[in-house]
Amino acid sequence: MKGLPNEWLLDGLEHSCQTLEHILVDVSQEQAQVIRDGDEGWSVLEILCHLRDYQAIFAERIRRILDEDSPIFMPYDEGARLGLVVENDYANQDLRAVFADYAATRRQMIDLLASLDEDQWRREGRFAVDDVVDLTMPVVHTLLHDADHSEQIARILRG
Repeated sequence: MKGLPNEWLLDGLEHSCQTLEHILVDVSQEQAQVIRDGDEGWSVLEILCHLRDYQAIFAERIRRILDEDSPIFMPYDEGARLGLVVENDYANQDLRAVFADYAATRRQMIDLLASLDEDQWRREGRFAVDDVVDLTMPVVHTLLHDADHSEQIARILRG
């Protein structure tokens, strides 16, 4: 990821949030709860809750990279991801409140990243003993995660 201009990453974070807002602008609470990605897939609301909760995980990784020397991150397994759906009652949350939380957390992430100097951007963390990543990795992961699920939401809303 080294070599990506920080401004591109910050713009990407801003634009991916705006894209999701545009996709959801006319979606009702009922539609968000009912429209699913296939018979066994998640609803629009559940996908948005997942984006919100995983963004908090990515933000925590960024904070740890900034606050700790070479923090080690544990990967999130499928069981933990699915557990959040039930534990946080994704199916019954309020669409607009979830998006507001997502957007506020995104704004905090952008503001933090915009305040960093080049040395802070080069700080590193680890996912495994030999898997070193710099600060751009959780930022890029956030962007790719947004793109994947924004496409999913747009696709299922089109039917």
